[in-house]
Amino acid sequence: MDSYSLIYFQKPEGVISNWEYFWYQIPYGAPGILTFVVGLFLSYFAFQKFRNSKEENRFFHLNLTISFISFGCVGLVLTTRAWIQDVHTLVIWNDLLYFLVAPLAPTAFYLAYHMTGKQSKLLLYYSYVCWFASFVLYIGVILGKGFETTVFEFPFGKYPRGSAFVRPWGILAPLGYFLLILPSFIRHYQYIRKHYHLTLFHGVNLLFLLTTLNAPSILGFKVYPGGFFLFIPMLLVAYGVFRSDFFDVNELLFQKNGMFYFLFALLSFVLIFISFGVSFGLSPDAYESAKWYPWGIPPLISVFGAVFLSIIVAGANPSARINQLCAFALILTGFYVIQSVPLKLNISYVVQLRISQMTFVAFAFAPSIMVRLVFEAIGQKSPIWIKWIDALCITAAILSPSPYLFIGYYDYPWSRVHHGGPAELLVGINGAIALLLVLYSFLRNKGYTNFASKWIIGSFLLSALLLLAALLPSHGFPVYPIADFQFIPAFLLGYAVLRHGALSLEGRTIQLSQRLANLGLITMAIAAILYFPLIREQYGVGESAFHLTMIVLPLVLFNYLVIYIMSRPLAEELDISYFLLDLEKQKADEEREKALIAQDKAEEAREESEKLLLNILPYKVAQELKTKGSVNPVRFDKATVLFTDFKGFTKVAEGMDEQSLIEELDACFTQFDEIILRNNLEKLKTIGDSYMCAGGLPVENRTSAIDACLAALEIQSFMNQLKEIKTALNLPFWELRLGIHTGPVVAGVVGRFKFAYDIWGDTVNTASRMESAGETGKINISKETYELVKYFFVTEYRGKVHGKNKGDLDMYFVHRLRPRYSQDPDGKAPNQYFRELYSRISRGANIRWKKES
Repeated sequence: MDSYSLIYFQKPEGVISNWEYFWYQIPYGAPGILTFVVGLFLSYFAFQKFRNSKEENRFFHLNLTISFISFGCVGLVLTTRAWIQDVHTLVIWNDLLYFLVAPLAPTAFYLAYHMTGKQSKLLLYYSYVCWFASFVLYIGVILGKGFETTVFEFPFGKYPRGSAFVRPWGILAPLGYFLLILPSFIRHYQYIRKHYHLTLFHGVNLLFLLTTLNAPSILGFKVYPGGFFLFIPMLLVAYGVFRSDFFDVNELLFQKNGMFYFLFALLSFVLIFISFGVSFGLSPDAYESAKWYPWGIPPLISVFGAVFLSIIVAGANPSARINQLCAFALILTGFYVIQSVPLKLNISYVVQLRISQMTFVAFAFAPSIMVRLVFEAIGQKSPIWIKWIDALCITAAILSPSPYLFIGYYDYPWSRVHHGGPAELLVGINGAIALLLVLYSFLRNKGYTNFASKWIIGSFLLSALLLLAALLPSHGFPVYPIADFQFIPAFLLGYAVLRHGALSLEGRTIQLSQRLANLGLITMAIAAILYFPLIREQYGVGESAFHLTMIVLPLVLFNYLVIYIMSRPLAEELDISYFLLDLEKQKADEEREKALIAQDKAEEAREESEKLLLNILPYKVAQELKTKGSVNPVRFDKATVLFTDFKGFTKVAEGMDEQSLIEELDACFTQFDEIILRNNLEKLKTIGDSYMCAGGLPVENRTSAIDACLAALEIQSFMNQLKEIKTALNLPFWELRLGIHTGPVVAGVVGRFKFAYDIWGDTVNTASRMESAGETGKINISKETYELVKYFFVTEYRGKVHGKNKGDLDMYFVHRLRPRYSQDPDGKAPNQYFRELYSRISRGANIRWKKES
């Protein structure tokens, strides 16, 4: 096995650039950033309580909000002193930030006054004095004389001296604490203990003590300022206020998903930092080494795979404890693998070291989170021994920014690997202890563990083994760090938690948010494609793709995260509203159901009667009868009447039984009904084997004669087909005569109990004579009908034929449609040209026909 020498980390002598100075100083300023973030987080919840609190507590909550912002900005001020090398820039930032720091003293004294039950008036008056000192500070800052350019230089930063405008403010706060607050707290200790949780008491005292510990560095003594750790007493104060029932911590952190927002606000900051850091911090020189490929691919997949799954898992059900724990575990896994990606690039080791230290601050808590997740999955309470795991996690997190995490590095063929110090060894030992204890607990409760819980435990064990294996290369063993493949246990963990039953993505709004997120993904993909040729000029194809991936993927996840966070609360509220509306609708439906049953029965009876009425009367006539109770007779000047009659019906009927006769006749008349309905005719009645219908009524039209001839052709065609079938089967068949006449009629309804729509007039008698004087299988029409249809149909003049009681009448046979109007060779079906002319005639047009040759 090849051996590799250890290279120790040393800070270079002499002047360094501002960028290098920032990376070397990161551990000193990082606690201040944490203090600032905690301050903003707590001020948000304090402001929410201010908006909803009673009148007597509103001023207290307002001061609490301002106080959290001010103490948080103290951490930010100290961070600028640790990270900014240029003195003039440092002074400008201190002047600006002290606008927010200045209310610290007066608001803190008011909080102390409120805690004493407003009995110590001196604290209230002293807060007014501090406000006056703050205004003096503001005047100095506005005049540009807040801080001097003379600084004290320490390893942990540069500290400018405060001017005469700032010094009174800096002296009044610690002086007032020792002379007023401490004695008042001692005097009213019993009242405070009775009305407030003791953590509030200890938190306020620790806030002043740590703020006072800033004084030595300001005065020139080499003492690390206590203000960097103000986040600790701020959390104590917040907890004390929560427990004193000013806030409902459970409501804020879980029911309102406060922890969910805090976690992903922090994650959003990290994603933006990664994207901008890669975009502006990496040069083409970073890819000179070939170690980025293929060794950089697995950790890159692991980082963004874990983060994406954390968004899905947490957003699926933010109020579920198992989802929150899983999201924390996935993010911590991602934090660990983040530090592996820069180690594959050719960049300054101090940058690689600082990134690793920052990620280990978070990753140090992985054993604690994973143990809680496992016990949540198996449905057991967290064991007592988890407190020792927590203590080791906190210790490791505190030591992570220090030189005790990594001492130097080994330069392996696949990447640099940090040489682990005591802090890293502590993280590994803590993880091994957690692994053994989880295995022991799992074996004891194996019989009560479901399938999904076993997947969760299995992913934890796999992740722990991969992480423990990473200790080998960090102590000189040239073994590839398989912990870069953390995406495998991450995917297993995400699947297991969603399978556990905590997934709830059925909301209407969440579906919209997913579409918006997908739209964002498409937009960024297009932007990446357009940006690729630009960076291709500086990098190779592979380097360009890798570089672009590290820029775009964090933004993609940030897009998905922001849309998810914004839409999830709206989705929950809307889904609840939809659910309540559905309940109300269900109740209303149940109340209406009884009334609707009776209404439906009445409606069914009415529809049945109307259906029967429409079977015997035309729609217009039926409506008039229902409205008026009677129907007035109406004269139609140009109605066309059609009669049919079966020749030899009686003879054929004699050879058939009654049932067959009725079925045969019904089959024929049913076809006639469909034909005349298609051709705008109205059935009137059947008399034995005769069938009577008419056109041009009850709504008058100009096409009744054409309609009747078209219907007659269809009926004739149907009877011819029926004759062919009967002949082939050697069965008797009927032959049909058809007669048509056009003229005036009177139409009306007869009967009182059994209604019948009928027509009267000489036209009816003439139409009957056309039928009786016709020939079987042919259509016989009168001269009046002929004059109306002669341009459309091929006709044959029969001459004058005698009609009973009518004398001699001109009669014509209709054979077919003229070829120009027919779409078939037999002339039975009209074509489009016919329909166009028909439509014009029906609308009232007068057609000028060319004389037929």
